[in-house]
Amino acid sequence: MIRRLLRNEKGFTMVEMMVVMIIIAVLVAGGIKFYQGYIENAKVTKAKAQISTMQAALDTYYAENGAYPFGDTLVSQMLNAGLVVGQDGTLDVADPWGASSYYIYNSGDEDNFYIKSGKENVQGQEGHVVYGEGSGGVSEAPVVGTPSASSEP
Repeated sequence: MIRRLLRNEKGFTMVEMMVVMIIIAVLVAGGIKFYQGYIENAKVTKAKAQISTMQAALDTYYAENGAYPFGDTLVSQMLNAGLVVGQDGTLDVADPWGASSYYIYNSGDEDNFYIKSGKENVQGQEGHVVYGEGSGGVSEAPVVGTPSASSEP
């Protein structure tokens, strides 16, 4: 009896501590993965909102002029629409993925346009971008996906 009282050690064994640490590490790793997915979805939502705003400006321009900005005077026409664009069609609005990634405007003719994010492989999907398009003064809601060759002017 005295021997049991003297050996009455309290605490956790090393094995028990290791099991608890492994469980915590697995939970943290899962939480980080979930958080990164949440951040990516927030960036996609922001990109869709920015493209929608640009589409509204372009649709207003179409309503006033009967055509989307197109051709040699693209820069001045885009300024009239309230957007700043370079000669290569790159809009002066950084997309949510970084300062080196900008939106790209393309118009094959005066009745169609296409805006896409500069970031490819959105949400970890090969070739996916956030894009929106419009035709004849009406824009479709921006989506995430791989645009078909026919949708890009």
